[in-house]
Order: sequence, then structure tokens, then C-alpha cells
Amino acid sequence: MISSNFGNDLALDLRSLFDDKNSGAEANNQVKNLQSKPIADNLTLMNEIQAILRECSHLNPEQRLLYCQSQRYFMKLYLREVNKQG
Repeated sequence: MISSNFGNDLALDLRSLFDDKNSGAEANNQVKNLQSKPIADNLTLMNEIQAILRECSHLNPEQRLLYCQSQRYFMKLYLREVNKQG
């Protein structure tokens, strides 16, 4: 896909998805990859936050609470995306 930058907004040229009728399977694979990316990103963030909580003993209780709240937020996003898929 070709991307163009218009100011601060990123615009994608989606014509390549519709040019060839035989590329329907390829387009489906691209859409599935785009849908699974947020799931993987949220899982990665949750794991990184868990590692911080486990390894950083110098955090005070308030900082730990903030990390736990962030982890909860990303867990909700992760579960929401997983439930949307199936």
C-alpha cells in the first residue's frame, strides 16, 4: 500500500486492495493482520507493566497503584478486542 502524508494526518491509498479481483484473499489477510495488531500490542503492554511491577521494588504504593490501574486499562482493551474476534 502507498501512504501519503497530508499535514499531520496519514492517508492510506486503498486502491491496491481493489485493483485485482484475485487478490481478495490477500486483502482479507491484510485486514486480519490489522485487527490482530491491537490485541498483540495490548498484550505486550500488559506484560511490560507486569514486569515493572515485579522487578521495581523502589516504587512507592501510589506509583504501584498507578501502574496497576494502567495494567487494568490495557487488560480491558485486550479482552474487548478478543471478545470482538470471536
